[in-house]
Amino acid sequence: MSEQPTPTRFSGKLIVGLTGNIATGKSAVMRLAAEHGALTIDADKVVHELEDHDAELQAAIAVAFGHEVRREDGRIDRRALGKIVFGDPQAMRDLEGIIHPAVQREAARRIHESESTIVFIEAIKLLEGALSKICHQIWVTRCSRQRQLDRLRICRGMDTETAVARIKAQPPQEEKVALADIVIDTDGLMIHTEKQFQMAWSRLPDPATAVTKQLPTLPPQPKAPARKPQRAPEPAAAPAAPSPKPADRPDNLEVRRARPSDVASMLLLIQKATGGAVQMKRAELLMALSERGYFIGQIGAEVSAVVGWNIDSQVARIDQIFIHPPEAAATTGLAILEEVEKSANAHVCEIIIAFVAEDAIDEVQKMFVWQGFTTPDVAGLPAVWQQAINESQPPDTNVWLKVLRDRRLQAG
Repeated sequence: MSEQPTPTRFSGKLIVGLTGNIATGKSAVMRLAAEHGALTIDADKVVHELEDHDAELQAAIAVAFGHEVRREDGRIDRRALGKIVFGDPQAMRDLEGIIHPAVQREAARRIHESESTIVFIEAIKLLEGALSKICHQIWVTRCSRQRQLDRLRICRGMDTETAVARIKAQPPQEEKVALADIVIDTDGLMIHTEKQFQMAWSRLPDPATAVTKQLPTLPPQPKAPARKPQRAPEPAAAPAAPSPKPADRPDNLEVRRARPSDVASMLLLIQKATGGAVQMKRAELLMALSERGYFIGQIGAEVSAVVGWNIDSQVARIDQIFIHPPEAAATTGLAILEEVEKSANAHVCEIIIAFVAEDAIDEVQKMFVWQGFTTPDVAGLPAVWQQAINESQPPDTNVWLKVLRDRRLQAG
């Protein structure tokens, strides 16, 4: 991690803290915030990323709780650590004393590096921690206990006994609701949640005039034993572009996020682009729309490119590419890649990974070359990037990569 001090003052940013008990719909609200252009920071995911990839934090935890909580590859064994701290309040406080400052530093870094002026921070213990001090508003999700049980059993596969125990282990929802500026009730249909979100979003203050917030003074960052510096791997050279990147594009070219009302035109394009090889049903595509983002590229009313993508743990992934006719790759296809890159930068992503079919047409491959992607030697990449690729690469695809922030390469 960087030796530079972490900035702790936030001006020109509107920061919303989101909390709520387990299975009350926080993830749905965070997805809506991201779709509206906010930078979203999930504190639980940040903890897992730090435990998996931050050598200094890993060393500090191992010193405090024993080297048996650290795997051979350096990652923290969360199950082994959990056996020590769960049920031991003092041990839990000791762990939080190590982790919380690291999460605060990482959140501060992401906020400062992001172009987004609205930030949503999700944390189940938000109100108990220092991150609440930088929030201009506190939003709380709530729903009935039966809805919590249903979500834990259906969506997370818990048995009833475990689900009930998880719910009972948390303080009553009313304690969080009492401290909320905004309450989002997720007991009903998703459309009702969306309406509540839209109303709350429309009433957010102007980030430009928001009060400057400051984190409390952070303790020094824990230090790990020095490691021998390693030379950064050399990415494989991209194939030379056969022609310059197109400079002109039609005035009526538009790139936008797909909506449920676009399903018919998307299905038609997918059929044309794959020659009928990919047959998706309307219900399948509607479900896919709720799980990942899609960009549509069109000229006038004619849709000619659809790209499916998502962002998770500072990695943007493109895993669905449908373009027809082929020459649209140089117009609507390229415009979509530019829009994906803008969103990835706004969310402080380190890389964009594109999984391109092995038999993809030349026009699609040229599109990635024009946008600065390369076909890397995956084995030579930092371990966290390798993991991101290995966890999500579909079969019969090649990896194309664009590095947006090379701090891992510089760190070695």
